[in-house]
Amino acid sequence: MRARISSLTTLYSLLLGLTVASAASAGEKRTLCVFDISGANGDTFTAAKEYQTAAIAWGVDFELRPYSNEKAAADDLRAGKCHASLITGVRARQFNKFTGTLEAIGGVSNYETLKKVFTQVLDPNNATKLAGYLKNGDYEVAGLFPIGAVYLFVNNKSINSKEKLAGKKIATLDYDHAAVVMVDVAGASMTAADITNFAGMFNNGAVDACYAPAAAYKPLELQKGLKAAGGVIRLPLAMLSVQLVIHAPSFPAGFATNSRTYALSRFPNMVSLAKKAEAGIPADKWIDVAAADKDRYEQMFQDVRVRLRDKEQVFHKDMLRMLLKARCASDSARAECAAKRE
Repeated sequence: MRARISSLTTLYSLLLGLTVASAASAGEKRTLCVFDISGANGDTFTAAKEYQTAAIAWGVDFELRPYSNEKAAADDLRAGKCHASLITGVRARQFNKFTGTLEAIGGVSNYETLKKVFTQVLDPNNATKLAGYLKNGDYEVAGLFPIGAVYLFVNNKSINSKEKLAGKKIATLDYDHAAVVMVDVAGASMTAADITNFAGMFNNGAVDACYAPAAAYKPLELQKGLKAAGGVIRLPLAMLSVQLVIHAPSFPAGFATNSRTYALSRFPNMVSLAKKAEAGIPADKWIDVAAADKDRYEQMFQDVRVRLRDKEQVFHKDMLRMLLKARCASDSARAECAAKRE
């Protein structure tokens, strides 16, 4: 009798264990560390709450942790204090060079082309083909969210060409090697900055220029740096993204694919917000670039990308090739489409 009771107890314990395990997999607690310069009051953190709700259906119950220091959000992921981190593509590059190359200088110049690239990367139908690119060791990119085109803000509209940038001080994210090289090639002077202080440098006149997406214009009060004489050069330098990097072994099977599918569904809304921010910059503040100058800039951007691919080994060759194909699909007459240097 005792043996039978013992056997039943053991069986019950095993069944209970399976039930608990099943319940845990249906809503596993995980920590998502979210970089938002405004902390828990910012737009990125608000968007992360929507993501948090969606993730419950994929078997994960996220605890959101706001970070106003992006480096800390990346470092804590590496240290195991976060199971996932939502950080900019520049910071994400240390975990995945392939998706980190999405922000290559001049890699994408419009949102239609960007959509093609994001669809290729995030579409679940391409999951098998891109599996080796989206994972790097224990880390996997489980989402990409566009923030918008990056533009150069200058304190004087006369700074409207490469030649006139020579010697001018530009607030430069010193941890972004690609930006450091770009400033050097342009002949400008780099002033080391990070994402928390570049706007202050520009607004108080410590630098002549800074680069940022239009979404930063109002929150960071960049009109103070523009003053009456300044403007925004209407030539996208890159496309800024926020990337969700996860510690893959900490998540259930299929989570990353579901997460990327969700991210792709948010693309239209995110681009709409970017365009709205661009429309919020006064029309008289935009500086248009002559067609001939655009060609020269594009050639310079290409030279920088090739250098960062071959010599500096910052950019991933296969992502650069994907970006080139997307640009040429949008405009086959581009000179680079025949040269195929990337």
